[in-house]
Amino acid sequence: MKDFTYKDYTEEETEIYNAAMDKIMEGLEQGLPFTESCEHAIVEDEQLRRFIIDDALKLMIADIHYKRGLSLGHVADALRVSIDTINKANAEMLEDVEISSSGMYNIGPAGTA
Repeated sequence: MKDFTYKDYTEEETEIYNAAMDKIMEGLEQGLPFTESCEHAIVEDEQLRRFIIDDALKLMIADIHYKRGLSLGHVADALRVSIDTINKANAEMLEDVEISSSGMYNIGPAGTA
């Protein structure tokens, strides 16, 4: 498992994050492909931009696959991205959940103390 830390974002970074996520979601609601929707989110800090795009993809996977119960293939089709991209993002998302929950209960990954 990769070494993982959460970054505390400044108020300004949080505003940029929220505005960019709104733009991405607006694009998706208008029927644009995921990649094209992300192009509407102008973020000068490339690292923050990459984080926002990764988060947006994980949010869509959580909504379409986990909340609505549709397949990961359906997610790929709906967002018009490759299934490999969806599978990678899904694996990262599950790893994020494992790390977060492990820290919450003060246990190591996969139940180790």
